Amino acid sequence: MAAQDAKLKQIANELEGRLANDNGVPRNIRKGATNAVELLLDNNKALDLRISNAINILADLSNDPNIPMESWSAIMQILSDLEIMLKNLN
Repeated sequence: MAAQDAKLKQIANELEGRLANDNGVPRNIRKGATNAVELLLDNNKALDLRISNAINILADLSNDPNIPMESWSAIMQILSDLEIMLKNLN
């Protein structure tokens, strides 16, 4: 469980660094990334629920027509990491 928490924290930090704190990213994308980080780090909810909710938020963000290509690539990479984590939980 500690390894999963460490991996989740690493993903949250990457999400913050690459999207949430980047002023070159549109505001709605930064807000969605911040919401996903808060969900991932909320220990009051089950791990699979946190990951699933973050995946849903990021999937919605990836369909935004105003998203820069490098931000879209970052979201896709993070989505892939989260989906692998979710698959390994089951």
